Amino acid sequence: MKKKIVLGVLLAVIIVAAIGTYMYRHRFDKYEQSQEEQTAGIKAIDKDSRFLVTYFSWPSPDYPDLDATSGASNVVKDGHLYGNTEYVADILSKKLNADLFRIETVRSYPTQPKALLDETKVENTSHIKPELKSRVDNFSDYDVIFVGYPLWWYDMPMAIYSFLEGYDFSGKTIVLFTTHGGNRFCRTVPTVRKMFPKANIVQGPAIYDREMDKAEQTIDKWLKDKEFVN
Repeated sequence: MKKKIVLGVLLAVIIVAAIGTYMYRHRFDKYEQSQEEQTAGIKAIDKDSRFLVTYFSWPSPDYPDLDATSGASNVVKDGHLYGNTEYVADILSKKLNADLFRIETVRSYPTQPKALLDETKVENTSHIKPELKSRVDNFSDYDVIFVGYPLWWYDMPMAIYSFLEGYDFSGKTIVLFTTHGGNRFCRTVPTVRKMFPKANIVQGPAIYDREMDKAEQTIDKWLKDKEFVN
């Protein structure tokens, strides 16, 4: 009898834990676009549109003290070290035959995880928008701009705000994509929609950082499902 009671309690604990984990992982789902909204946004894109893929990725593989074991924010492919978001952006640009632009800040962030978290928390809570190194000189030539970012403190990095606020997106399509640790886009899709009410906002692929080895397959499926490619 006691054994049955113990097993029952353990089963109840497992069920409650599973439900709690599911609710935690999906607590931001209500902020995401529905499949119908995504499809409508993509159908509004002209077939002759010119594409640009932009991204902010950190840690940056260009820093000499960075290696393949510096954390979950990097991936090695064909002997090349990429930041997670850089890797996804590179795949998208090749699949779409799009130009590629890296969003870089004048300041350097720490490569150590704790130091990075501490600095970006201050930046986020104080709404400090860092200065960027360069601009897209021919921005007006593009019709569809993919914007990629990791999630920092449940939001886009402030460097993305610096980038977005530097251009007029009226009449253009913004396709957001992200690399994340479990929270997908959080509230970033409605945030960008509010920033640019005259732009067509589309929620693109979200790649879980523990599944970077499947990133290309995930992107291929998304592009095919959304009829970006045949």
